[in-house]
Amino acid sequence: MDPDHALLTRLRDLTETLPGDVSWLAGPPLRADGMRDLGERLACLGADLIGRAGVLDEIAAARLPAHGWIPECGPDPRRRLAHYVGRGEVRLGLIYFASCGAGCFPFYGTDPAEKTVRHERCDKCVKEAYRLMSVPSAPPGSARSS
Repeated sequence: MDPDHALLTRLRDLTETLPGDVSWLAGPPLRADGMRDLGERLACLGADLIGRAGVLDEIAAARLPAHGWIPECGPDPRRRLAHYVGRGEVRLGLIYFASCGAGCFPFYGTDPAEKTVRHERCDKCVKEAYRLMSVPSAPPGSARSS
């Protein structure tokens, strides 16, 4: 069984048994053994979920270009700005939130064709990137507003 399927199976098991566990625990008298058992199940499952989320985040981060710039999720691909998401990005599903708050999607993966540098860079992200001093200046010839 793959790790994701195993975690989902454990989560489904918990949702099925939790109402009965809570009813049993809530009845007088409170039972330390039941509380401990449920607490250990929750802690173990929680740790495994957090660990798997870390692995999935690493996989997603490996798809980002090393320079940390990706295009925004705009309806018109010709008008998308490139935004700085860096390596400490905030993610919601497949969408990354740039330092200026714009939603971005890693359309080009690690961008071996350097398509990202063809997008004009967001002024707010440029200022933030320079403030953080974590990215080099724009490559020569890349589109950037002055």
